[in-house]
Amino acid sequence: MSRHRRRVASGAAVAVAVLAGCAAPEEPTVTVGAAQMLAVEVADSPEERRVGLMGRTDVPEGTGMAFVYPEPLRGGFWMQDTLVPLSIVWVLDDTVVGVAEMERCADGEQCPVYYPRDADAVFDLAVEAAAGTFTEAGVRPGDQVSTTGLPGR
Repeated sequence: MSRHRRRVASGAAVAVAVLAGCAAPEEPTVTVGAAQMLAVEVADSPEERRVGLMGRTDVPEGTGMAFVYPEPLRGGFWMQDTLVPLSIVWVLDDTVVGVAEMERCADGEQCPVYYPRDADAVFDLAVEAAAGTFTEAGVRPGDQVSTTGLPGR
């Protein structure tokens, strides 16, 4: 083999090796119990978690938002400025700890706060999807959750 052909062959082998190691990142998904897999947007910064799905006029079936927390915490969710009803699950260590249907909050009305079970429950992930997504699939506390492409999970 000529010197030029060896360089081309060697260069091609390096390119293949580099490309093989650069697989595209996995699209973020969440599967909760028997519910369908959801393609999710990730809210993993304080600002992204604060805004969530506010202002959306639609949450298409099979999609949602994953609220990822670096450490387990106690807290709740509310529907201020959220235009569509949502289904939510709270998760700790890949296990559902709470499920709720959250109703749209009317303008000028005090919005309720939704908690996993009670104000003392701890979670490290919450997932919101179109209304009915989790309850209609029979999701309940204790169900397993699998994720792909979520930071820190």
